Amino acid sequence: MKKTDVHTIPIEDLLTKSTAAYLMDTPFPDNRLSKIPLWKKIWNEKRLERLLKTLKKDLHPYISEFKAYAEPAANRDNARVVKLKELVIDTLEKIDEKKLLFDQPFLTYFLSQGYMDAAEGFLLKAETDDAQLSHVDIFQAMRNVWIMNSLQLYWGNPVKVTAPMYAYSMLYPYTDNLLDNPEIDTRIKKAFNQRLSKALSGEKVDACSDTEKRIFILVDEIFEQFPKNTFPAVTESIQLIHKAQVESLKQTADKSLSEDDILKISLFKGGTSVLADAFLLTGSLNREQMVFSFHYGAFLQLLDDLQDKESDLKEQTQTRFTIRDTQESMDNEITKLIAYIYKVNSPDSSDDQTKARLKDIISRCTLIMVMESVGKNLGCVTPAFYRKLESYSKVRLKTYRALQEQIESIMESIV
Repeated sequence: MKKTDVHTIPIEDLLTKSTAAYLMDTPFPDNRLSKIPLWKKIWNEKRLERLLKTLKKDLHPYISEFKAYAEPAANRDNARVVKLKELVIDTLEKIDEKKLLFDQPFLTYFLSQGYMDAAEGFLLKAETDDAQLSHVDIFQAMRNVWIMNSLQLYWGNPVKVTAPMYAYSMLYPYTDNLLDNPEIDTRIKKAFNQRLSKALSGEKVDACSDTEKRIFILVDEIFEQFPKNTFPAVTESIQLIHKAQVESLKQTADKSLSEDDILKISLFKGGTSVLADAFLLTGSLNREQMVFSFHYGAFLQLLDDLQDKESDLKEQTQTRFTIRDTQESMDNEITKLIAYIYKVNSPDSSDDQTKARLKDIISRCTLIMVMESVGKNLGCVTPAFYRKLESYSKVRLKTYRALQEQIESIMESIV
């Protein structure tokens, strides 16, 4: 048997463990959360609103220089660009100092670990490599970079953007835009998946479009760093996420899927995604690292499914949340998701201070994203469950939409 044919990733076991953990009857993690009084939420909201308004006003004089910042010949040490970044950092530090979103200085921690520098380098390279990519596409890729950065922190490695990390993250907007586009015929998607599968196995494949050509170049860049004969698990992990993407097409095409089938597809897609992230950072993983990475991706995918419920309903995509047709059933499903997040991020006796901190950050940040999603869809859960979620939030749930709009307005003015 060839070395590249040996399966090193226990994918069935990882999927079975994550499925069991999600379906386990676990209560809401009240004991790990603190309730925030209403007056404090309103106070936090007003301070956040003032900080963001002030930031937008203060940024205005520096925007023109920043818009030219992505040009290849741009002066990276431009004093006005430096000032713009200082204003953003100062605002994030004040949000932490006043504990407006978290009790712990999570934002400051990420800044101190080099997150902004890594993000800046990634954005500049992405805009230079492909000027046709939208900012939405680039930030979609950036999200995966942040996940990989968090894994670097979790395992005590420096935060930076490596060549394989960049290439793999950039695959997301290119492949997702094609596979998730309802206007593209299923037969075209299947044909593309077949070509991509060959490329991911190391074969040379002729591209049928400029987008495919770019995708295959990115795949080649990954294999330059991790040759398949030397790093078979890296190749296997990338093939697994591709297999998961192909499986996810059933969520739209196959109306006979059971609830368990739908859950496993989401867990498989999300779990293999971050599993590939992890392999591309280290080249190899032990069992504990694989389990953590798979769980991490699994709950992030379920969070995506929650956030995308309305668009998935329109596209007739089956997820654990689109098949819920009552508020009570949504209460139960969201409780399962929150319990799963906190369960797999529970502190372990072997965790060092960094791992314990990252688990806490991941749990609390994803909980905020759940709250934000519920806040945007006021009628999706029962009033009692809405109040329960809101009681643990630093702001009222409906405020998350306004905060997001403020942040998007700031980002749009800059980029």
